[in-house]
Amino acid sequence: MDFDFTDEQKDFAKSIQEFAEKEIAPGAREREQTAEFPRNIWKKMAEFGLLGLPVPEEYGGSGADAVTTTLANEVFARHSRDMDLMIKWGSHTMICAMPIAVLGNEEQKQRYLPGLCEGTHIGAFALTEPEAGSDATALRSRAVREGDVYILNGNKMYISNAPHADVFVTFAKTTDEAGNEGISTFIVESGFQGFVRGKPLELYTPSVGSDVGEIAFDDCRVPAENLLGVEGQGFYAMLTSLGWERLAFAGFLGGMASNLDDCIAYSKERQAFGKPISKFQLIQAKLADMAVDLEAARLLTYKLAWMFDTDQVIHLQAAFAKLFTTEAALRNALEGIQIFGGYGCMTDENIGRSLWPAKASVIGGGTSEIQRLTIARMLLR
Repeated sequence: MDFDFTDEQKDFAKSIQEFAEKEIAPGAREREQTAEFPRNIWKKMAEFGLLGLPVPEEYGGSGADAVTTTLANEVFARHSRDMDLMIKWGSHTMICAMPIAVLGNEEQKQRYLPGLCEGTHIGAFALTEPEAGSDATALRSRAVREGDVYILNGNKMYISNAPHADVFVTFAKTTDEAGNEGISTFIVESGFQGFVRGKPLELYTPSVGSDVGEIAFDDCRVPAENLLGVEGQGFYAMLTSLGWERLAFAGFLGGMASNLDDCIAYSKERQAFGKPISKFQLIQAKLADMAVDLEAARLLTYKLAWMFDTDQVIHLQAAFAKLFTTEAALRNALEGIQIFGGYGCMTDENIGRSLWPAKASVIGGGTSEIQRLTIARMLLR
C-alpha cells in the first residue's frame, strides 16, 4: 500500500498553502465577525480553481480526484485559518456542484456548473427541515407535478450559504410513500417564483458559519427539467451528496493540524514554575493525544477518498470518517484551549476560534449518534 502523495499532488498542495497564506489568512478573523459574504475572496478562490476543483473540466472545473480534493481541503484549512470560509466552500462545491456533476443530465450540467465553478453563482444544499434533521427521510416538503412544472412547498432550516446562494440542490416528497421512498431532488434557483429567502440565523459565533439561514417554498414553480436524476430516487442522490460532504470534513484535519502547531509552539514558550510547560508530562500527554487523533483522522479520511476514487461502496467508511474526524476535532479544540489556558478563551488567539465549528461538526451533516447507529446497523445486517 502506498500512503504517499504524487509529486503533482505535493506541488499542488504547496501552491494552495502559498495561496491560503497570502490571500486568505489575512483578515480571516475579521471576516468571521461579519455576516457579509466575502465576494472578493470568493472570486480569488474561483480564479485559483478551488470552487470547481472536483468538477469535470468540460464544465469549467479542474477534474480533480477525491484524494486531491481532500488534500486541498486539508491544506487550505490549515493555512487559511478560516473555518467559516471552509464551510461556505464545502456547501458550494461538494454538496451543490458535485451532485449536479454526478447526477445531472447534460443540459443541467451545461447550465449550472460553469457559473458555480466561476463563482458567479453561489451554491447551497437544502435538506434539513424544522422536523427532519437526523431523520432525513421525514421530509414534509412536497412537490406536485403540474404540466411542465413542479409546485414545491415546504421549509428548510440551518442551510449553509442560504442568505446569499443562487442555486439550491433540494429535496421534497413527490409521493406519499413512507421512509426513503418517493423523495425527489430538484435544482432550485433563488429567482424562481415562490422562492422565499428567510433571515440569516444568528449563531453563538460567526466561526460556525456566518451564512446559515432558512428558506421556504411557497407554491414555488420549478421547471420539470430541473428534476435532478429520476423522480422518487432522491434518497440515492442524498447519499451521493453526503458522500462528498464527508470528504469536505477534511477541512477539520487542517484545523486540527494548525491547532497542534500552535500548541507545540506555545508550550515551548509559556513558562510556569520556572520552566516551559512543554516539560510537564500532562501537557506532553495532551500534545500526544492531539497528534494521534490527527493521524487517525487523516487515515480514515484519505482511505474514504481513495475508496471514492476506486468506485468502492463507501457508506461504512464514510460513517467511520465523519464520526471520528469530527469528534477528534472537538477533542483537539478543547485540549488546545486547555493548553493555552486563559489565553485560549481570548478572541485574539486562533485556538479558541476552532471550538464552535468543531462542536457544530458533531451535529451537522449527521450527528455522532446517527453515525454510531448507521455503523451498528451495517455491522449487524
